[in-house]
Amino acid sequence: MSSPLQKALVFKFLSRTLAYPNQAFIPTLVEVSDEIETGKEERQALIRAFELEETEPLQAEYTRLFINGYPHTACPPYESIYLEKRMHGDAAVAVSAAYAEWEMTVEPGLIDHLSTELEFLAFLASAESLDNAVSKDAQKASERFIRQHLCRWVPQFIDDLKEGAKMDCYRKLGELIEQVLGGYCGGK
Repeated sequence: MSSPLQKALVFKFLSRTLAYPNQAFIPTLVEVSDEIETGKEERQALIRAFELEETEPLQAEYTRLFINGYPHTACPPYESIYLEKRMHGDAAVAVSAAYAEWEMTVEPGLIDHLSTELEFLAFLASAESLDNAVSKDAQKASERFIRQHLCRWVPQFIDDLKEGAKMDCYRKLGELIEQVLGGYCGGK
């Protein structure tokens, strides 16, 4: 990624792709995507894939993949579930401590949700763009957070998403997350 601000926008875009697909979903993705200088083709292909789906089936697929699929949820986007097989585990406590170091608070149910973790990385990347001591601290915190958190569970999440998705848009989302985080997590 070309600059810390561009990195922040990429993390923000990925965070938004994990939102519930309501009427604001596509316009929000387009708005954030338009600000990013690189990788436009992949993001546009993803947005087009989302646009091809009807709203209700897209919402049903989102729910099945991330919230409460039957007989099991394919890929619940929570670090604690992947690492500890339960909600609000030690991973959530560790993530919350990382947020607290930067004076951020998050709703308890969303602490270790992938969207929230990506939003935190967007915040840190924005802080990296400052021309002061905070910049280096933010860069180190970002690298540490990715290594200690995302790289431990997101590769499996990506595999589960690509395998479990019935809609092309969510398979493409898995591929895009893999492409962005792959450089940080040793190929995946």
